[in-house]
Amino acid sequence: MLVSRVSLKVGLEMENNLYKISNDHISKNALNARNRAKKWVYGYDKDYDLIVISKDGTIGDIYDINGLKIAIPKAPKDIDTENDRWVPHEYPRELSKVRTIFDWNRKDNKFKSKYVDYIEGEFDKRDYGHWFNNNGRPTYITGTHYMYLQWTKIDVGQPDFRESNRIFFIYWEACKADRRCFGMCYLKNRRSGFSFMSSSEATNTGTIVRDSRI
Repeated sequence: MLVSRVSLKVGLEMENNLYKISNDHISKNALNARNRAKKWVYGYDKDYDLIVISKDGTIGDIYDINGLKIAIPKAPKDIDTENDRWVPHEYPRELSKVRTIFDWNRKDNKFKSKYVDYIEGEFDKRDYGHWFNNNGRPTYITGTHYMYLQWTKIDVGQPDFRESNRIFFIYWEACKADRRCFGMCYLKNRRSGFSFMSSSEATNTGTIVRDSRI
């Protein structure tokens, strides 16, 4: 069994017990300078003793989860504010008929041009993560969490957005980013969605990385 140096317990705690945001150990000038140059690198940053899960070279809030400092990307200016909560978008009906790469290859260039930006955008969200407005607050979810919410069906249909799940996926992304880490011990309660989240992670990795074995 793979374990990490720290374990994460997400049970029935209140939101403010799941994590805290702590940016005190990085000066504002240093943060802004590296953000402008996009010099933050995905993985463990030994200079500031934190895990960067951002892949765009910037960081924003730094989450302290179970003693591990995790830096998420800086919030963009163009966050969708239409629904003010998580709402999965509808899958285009024309694309639902494309079952395999062979079906896609048989389509004409007009069809491909219509949907190529949409498809590439979905892959970007699965890789970089996604921002949305949640009750008036800009909210970041990791790429794996986006895959789970948008593209996974569970026993009751599509999963609901849960803040505890969001923190779990942020912590799990940090475990993947940190080369010192061998995995994570996760103490869970039943019906928390862990089995579906795990299968979603496997599906996400298996369909985004070439020659993957999951």
